[in-house]
Amino acid sequence: MVKKAVIAAVVIIAAVIVAAGAYVALSGNGKDPNDVTFLIQDDKGVYFWAEGNGETALDALEDALSDYPDGTIVKSSNGGVTIFDLSSSQDSKGNWIWWIQFTWEDDRWIFNMKGLDSIMSKDVDYELILFGSGNMDDPEATEVPQGTPVPKDKAVWDGSTNGTVFTIQSESGLYFKINGTGGDTLLETFGNACGKYKVQVETAESSMGKYLVGIFGIGSSQDSAGNWMYWAEYEYKSGAWESSNMGMDGLKSSDNPQYALMFGDGSGVPA
Repeated sequence: MVKKAVIAAVVIIAAVIVAAGAYVALSGNGKDPNDVTFLIQDDKGVYFWAEGNGETALDALEDALSDYPDGTIVKSSNGGVTIFDLSSSQDSKGNWIWWIQFTWEDDRWIFNMKGLDSIMSKDVDYELILFGSGNMDDPEATEVPQGTPVPKDKAVWDGSTNGTVFTIQSESGLYFKINGTGGDTLLETFGNACGKYKVQVETAESSMGKYLVGIFGIGSSQDSAGNWMYWAEYEYKSGAWESSNMGMDGLKSSDNPQYALMFGDGSGVPA
């Protein structure tokens, strides 16, 4: 009787395992239907990938940004959002820009007129959250900027602090982190990090050595007032960011577990 009971128990356990396996297969290898991968991009062309979970796309986006400080994302009463202090406004040409979204369908980003709180996470896998202009009169005419990544380019930072953690902050205020390992100098390690997370980076060489030219196709330039705008570099010392005068090629990765690059006139400090 004992042997029969043991055999019966084994059969039941096996059946449960098979059933669980069948469920995993049917549900997409165990993927939670409320998981959403976001591509968040500002009007300067700076972007990063993030993943979140929630009943609606807005819930999932809040979850994706949950490691950021309070206030990074703020919901409005009309269903809109403010992210990185970027909200509906007019650009220098008088065009309205706001956070609009595109859903990945049929191998392309398609403008989605629904509010994030009206999009159910189970209905989407990838959402582009873009601070830009949308054509409300002709949605089909609303296009993403040239060079905008697609899901096959996805590279989400997993929070790893191995090597050096780099903070990259756009002129708009949008920022994110990536980490890199390998390389004796910070410039080498930064190149490795950008390769891993598919961040566009450009370097050049001179008689003084190798140096950073641009990130996301954004390099040094002058604004309308003649002020120079560039990727200012910062070392993290005694719990605070300090402007670096050495440049990444002159600093050892082993001495810098954190480093930041912020596009602007060099007067501010990273978030």
